[in-house]
Amino acid sequence: MALQCAHKLVVPSQYPPVSPSESTGHSLRFSQSCLVKSSVQLRQNGTSFGRGVQRWRLSVAAEALGNVKGGFGRRSLGHRSSVEGVNSRDLVRCRTRRRNDDTKEFDDYINPAKAEPMEAMDAEDEDMSKFDRVVREAEKVRKSQEEEYKRTKPVFMRAIGLGDQVGEEEEEEEDEEEIDEEDDISDFDDTFELVDAAIASKKSQTKSNGRKPAASKPKPVIDEDEEELDPEEVADLEDIDDAIPLDEELDEDEDGFINFKDETFGGLRFDDDEVYNGDEGEAMMEPTYRMTLAELLDEARVTPVAVEGNLDIEITGIQHDSRLVIPGDLFVCVKGLKSDGYEFAHQAIEKGAVAIVSSSEVLPAEGLEASVVVEDTNILLSGLAGAFYGHPSKNLAVVGITGTNGKATTSYLIRSIYEAMGLQAGLLGTINYYINGKKKLEATHTTPDAVHLQKHMASMVHHGTDACIMEVSSHAMHLGRCKEVDFDVAVFTNLTHDPEDFHKSEDEYKEASGKLFAKMVNPEKHRKIVNIDDPQSDYFVTQGNQDVPVVTYAMGNKNADVYPLEVQLSLFESELLVRTPRGNLEISSGLLGRHNVYNILAAVAVGIAVDAPLEDIVRGIEEVDAVPGRCELIDEEQAFAVIVDHANTPDGLSRLLDTVRECGPRRIITVLGSQGDRDKAKRPLMAKIATDKSDVCIFTSDNPRSEDPLDVIDDMLAGVGWSMEEYCKWGEDDYYPPLPNGHRLFCYEIRTIAVRAGVAMGEEGDAVVIAGKGHNTYEIIGDNKEYFDDREECREALQHVDDLHAAGVDTSEFPWRVPESN
Repeated sequence: MALQCAHKLVVPSQYPPVSPSESTGHSLRFSQSCLVKSSVQLRQNGTSFGRGVQRWRLSVAAEALGNVKGGFGRRSLGHRSSVEGVNSRDLVRCRTRRRNDDTKEFDDYINPAKAEPMEAMDAEDEDMSKFDRVVREAEKVRKSQEEEYKRTKPVFMRAIGLGDQVGEEEEEEEDEEEIDEEDDISDFDDTFELVDAAIASKKSQTKSNGRKPAASKPKPVIDEDEEELDPEEVADLEDIDDAIPLDEELDEDEDGFINFKDETFGGLRFDDDEVYNGDEGEAMMEPTYRMTLAELLDEARVTPVAVEGNLDIEITGIQHDSRLVIPGDLFVCVKGLKSDGYEFAHQAIEKGAVAIVSSSEVLPAEGLEASVVVEDTNILLSGLAGAFYGHPSKNLAVVGITGTNGKATTSYLIRSIYEAMGLQAGLLGTINYYINGKKKLEATHTTPDAVHLQKHMASMVHHGTDACIMEVSSHAMHLGRCKEVDFDVAVFTNLTHDPEDFHKSEDEYKEASGKLFAKMVNPEKHRKIVNIDDPQSDYFVTQGNQDVPVVTYAMGNKNADVYPLEVQLSLFESELLVRTPRGNLEISSGLLGRHNVYNILAAVAVGIAVDAPLEDIVRGIEEVDAVPGRCELIDEEQAFAVIVDHANTPDGLSRLLDTVRECGPRRIITVLGSQGDRDKAKRPLMAKIATDKSDVCIFTSDNPRSEDPLDVIDDMLAGVGWSMEEYCKWGEDDYYPPLPNGHRLFCYEIRTIAVRAGVAMGEEGDAVVIAGKGHNTYEIIGDNKEYFDDREECREALQHVDDLHAAGVDTSEFPWRVPESN
């Protein structure tokens, strides 16, 4: 709507725009004078004003941030400078169009009252009716608008990403006969039909070519005599539904991350002739693990109910997904939430499984050397995996982090502290898996399943890793994935509502998380780290052995062992003075907000608990400039903050916006969606939080799946007492009333447009918050999973804000306008 209006309905200088105060509390986009003149013009073109500004076409306009390079503003290259003892960043930004608070007019508009008086009417004018004079004046305005449109059209079209198509169109038009002026006037709608067609063409091209993911994936070299997975089978993989209960829905709900089924690392084997590549492209040679079935059962202390066949058969791997089995594997039939692995036993045998462990007898089949029946394979899977890979956690210093929020950032900080001490630290968490030092693999789950968890830890030991820092989800503890992990330090961040209602009750959620602390039984070896600001902290302190040392941290409780004496927050960094039992620490961090202060304090507490040198604690924390998708600052030297965060729960969103507000922005502009086919109850709640705590909100889609994005947004609008039907009616007249609290709300069902429009609205001192996806790089529409990265969209948008402002487009609010023609 906005862009089309920006081109079609330019207000002449003698008709200034109506301010919100002049329109009885509502922000009309155009003055009544403009509507009179524009309606005349549109009637001449055979176009209805209401129909001519379709809602989604404004969305396309909002995408006016495409392929032209150019930064928005310039910040000094010295990222931090000291101002009165507080580090800050010098900001310099090109002047933007702003409303003057006193005059309620745009600074660069000419006030009609101060303009030259209108010329006296000619004798010819005296014979014309008032209506004819209006029509004539409208024609003059139309001609000036046409010139303005021709000037700004290339900027908009390049910004949308259709510059090449426009160039080709213009070249073709040069060979055609000139069209008359009236046809040229009516070509506005044809222009947007061109946009429609070009966008459809680009979507089709994207689907046919695919999009390249941001990170490379490890790919094994398969032996010639080994059977490679059929691509169709891999594409149909449902996160091991037929094995341990790790279905796709569970892990996505739990961690906000979907396992890319055709790139599951869990199926790779650790053989000395196989090579894996991390992001750095360096080869990772893995050892061979072999043992007989009898040795494995003895090491895992398994007492079979029945045994049939040769227990001396050699086992070269363990799998619990029949589609990942290769010759020599032991296949363990475990029950999942949707299926039973027993049903796929013969499929595993056909792929080369030499032995089967199940809860029921498996009928003999060609190639099956041994069959073992046990009482419960789900309980035994972790023990079998630990025994097969040699209980690798016993050779690592393992730090486990549990809680609702903050696990990922805290894990990055702790890992950096260990590396600052000169130790090699691996990491297993929501964002990435670091196997040895710089070797990074894309994470498939917050906490890997039992087999792959042991496999990754074995790889760490093989590569000389000293410590493993891992996020421990309540789901993983509940499902027994970490049963065979020997933890040394347990960290509790906080406990709020279960993000996706996996647990039947809040008590079950708490008890599942507390199982990590129940492993803390040895006072000489184990340590507990607890956030005592959380109401559930006492429960975690009392789990396990009461004699195990506890290091507490807090922001609101001065009795904590680790406590911030001073905290200074800004949109670009955080300054802390932290008291510890061993002395005070001065920390300057690029991590933003109060919630990251908690994460920093947790990392400091771990450093204190393991007797890390204080200078290594500080250096380790300060070396973490950003954690992917966790309040991540997108820096293209613009004069306002753009923050990408994965907050996708009411509590997480509330904390995020509170954190940003505390940093003192002029305005908060929030882009927010809600996932389709997921918890509908939180949609209006999150919408209410966003509109209460943001000055401007843009509601959009976020993995709509099988739902219509507009239906999801309709559920969100219920949180502010609106409906999609009402919103669309307002859009027909470019009339968007403010919310009762005076804040603004807009809706764009296409996420790309919403993100780019939100960034385009940013001005000096603002904070643009893109919430929901964080580090995740996909968008699920229907059954299609497409590559999408909020961070890339923000960076691309920031390259084109200068061009929009240079073209005179006011992006401070919707619909966008071009300044008046003189």
